[in-house]
Amino acid sequence: MKLITRQCAFVMGVSRVALYVLILLAASRSFAGKVNVEFVKSVDFSKFKTYAWVESKHPADELWAPRVMAAIDRQLTRKGLKRVDLLMSPDLEVLYNSGLKTRTVAEGCDYGCMYAEYLYSQIYGPLWFWPMGSGSWVSEVEKDGSLIVDLVDASNNEMVWRGVATAVLSDKTKNNERKLNKAIRKMFKKYPQTKFRKCKGAV
Repeated sequence: MKLITRQCAFVMGVSRVALYVLILLAASRSFAGKVNVEFVKSVDFSKFKTYAWVESKHPADELWAPRVMAAIDRQLTRKGLKRVDLLMSPDLEVLYNSGLKTRTVAEGCDYGCMYAEYLYSQIYGPLWFWPMGSGSWVSEVEKDGSLIVDLVDASNNEMVWRGVATAVLSDKTKNNERKLNKAIRKMFKKYPQTKFRKCKGAV
């Protein structure tokens, strides 16, 4: 009886620790977002003074679309650009596309985890009693969100700047809104504004 009790306690203890560690790893991953920016280095961005929105082919839902556009508006305004109507011949055309992918990830295992059985057998010998049945993984669904922001030179219809952000979304709206604002701020930190200097003797 003591052997069975010890086996149960060991399996439960190891499984609890494994589950706790894996959940911490999952949590740290969920807060980690990635941002990448590319732009045409030969373009003088200081010439762009106005911008207008172009309709997105893959917009966010009705609740999030205004938040995305407002966050981008704030950053462009801070860069000295003025939003105008598309009919007013803006210098830049701005559009964004969003995506959402759902996936199932294994966050840990229950008290019947096979790893606990193996570890016990290595320390104490063969496991004569297996509590809690065969064991299974505890699964959790994660949502991967992506956002692409494009700036197009309206004079030649060529894209001059692109920002891409990806992150694991939370179940809480406030957390996702913070992630959105942080990602867009990080994007536009790499918006070039330096004016080109003419070389001496250049006409």
